[in-house]
Amino acid sequence: MADARQLEILKKSVFAWNEWRGENPKVPIDLSSTDLRSYHFWGAHLAFADLRNTDLRTVNFRETNLEGAKLGGAMIGGAVFVDTDLSKTEGLEEVAHISASHISTSTIHLSKGKIPAKFLRGCGLRDWEIESAKLYQPGLSTQEIDNILYRVHDLRAGQAVQFNNLFISYNHKDSAFVDAMEKHLDKQGIRFWRDIHDATSGRLEKVVDRAMRQNPTVLLVLSKDSVQSDWVEHEARSARELEKELKRDVLCDWPARLREQIMEYNILDFSNWKDESEFTRKFAKLVEGLDLFYKE
Repeated sequence: MADARQLEILKKSVFAWNEWRGENPKVPIDLSSTDLRSYHFWGAHLAFADLRNTDLRTVNFRETNLEGAKLGGAMIGGAVFVDTDLSKTEGLEEVAHISASHISTSTIHLSKGKIPAKFLRGCGLRDWEIESAKLYQPGLSTQEIDNILYRVHDLRAGQAVQFNNLFISYNHKDSAFVDAMEKHLDKQGIRFWRDIHDATSGRLEKVVDRAMRQNPTVLLVLSKDSVQSDWVEHEARSARELEKELKRDVLCDWPARLREQIMEYNILDFSNWKDESEFTRKFAKLVEGLDLFYKE
């Protein structure tokens, strides 16, 4: 749990925070499991800080010292990483991305290209952009550079340019299905963000509404578990109100209260999703129906 005194200092200003850290260099920094949304950490000294399970949505990391900082389990979306070295930041692969974030070439340069591909993918970078980040690694031979450039060419030429983000909303009990969907989406180079709903959790309308505005195409997974939750009706209703195109994958039948909200949309039945050939066939139809790519 975050240290209340440290949070109080941090909220004053980055200057006050850096001054305090300079005077207390050996004090462990605990900012974990707290809400730091929209904080501006421009020039902040957050080296070796514990930021695990912290809400870091729309945070500004510009010229921020994140050496040794722990970010595992942190929630990120709409964040900014500019002129910030991430090569020694811990837990980047365990960050939960709810939407794309901005990561500058200066950050990739300062990090010497040593940023986990999973983190870059969560920030919204395409496969060819992730591959090209390797060019910032020092000491590459001419052959290694050529190999990277060939892979960049193949990835860029083989994947359509995605202009709409995809937001997947589902119940945590359907994670196995979404994991299978994720593998196929990754193969297609489709960038997406997951929003897990736990039946024991509180209502997440504000988080969902923000994510749906940032991700124009919504994939709502309906199952026997999810259709019993209030958030299903809320998200279906919100998508209509925002005039977003709502795509759905159905794992089972839905109750009558949802029929009015979903009857106007095309439904794909993935109830037999564990059959690989059936899954592949339905997935192809799904990709064809998703309005994600520039048309030539």
